[in-house]
Amino acid sequence: MCSRRSFLVATATTAAGALLAACANQGSEPNVTVDAAEVPVGSALVVGEYIITQPEEGVFHAFSARCPHQGAKVSFVDGDKVVCPAHGSVFSIKDGAVISGPSRDGLAAAKLSNKGTELSVS
Repeated sequence: MCSRRSFLVATATTAAGALLAACANQGSEPNVTVDAAEVPVGSALVVGEYIITQPEEGVFHAFSARCPHQGAKVSFVDGDKVVCPAHGSVFSIKDGAVISGPSRDGLAAAKLSNKGTELSVS
């Protein structure tokens, strides 16, 4: 027979484990894979939660598509710039730096791996 105390301890432990697992997965972004030919030279491609850029032929970078200002999705590509539609912050495709605000911080870099013609971002 299970005592009330044992039941409460087991329930609290289970709940705490579930909460920790949920917190560990919160904010994790899925990996994205694209063909390098899909990313235009001198511009960018927004895929899921990432921005993949090719400022010069064969040079690729990746950034989070979340605006550092208030977390809106940066989804508009304008030539060699990406724009946050929420408040108009503009970022460079070369390094994610702020061209104009209100954002004070540049886009967060994402991990990019290049295997032949396949680009993977995480």
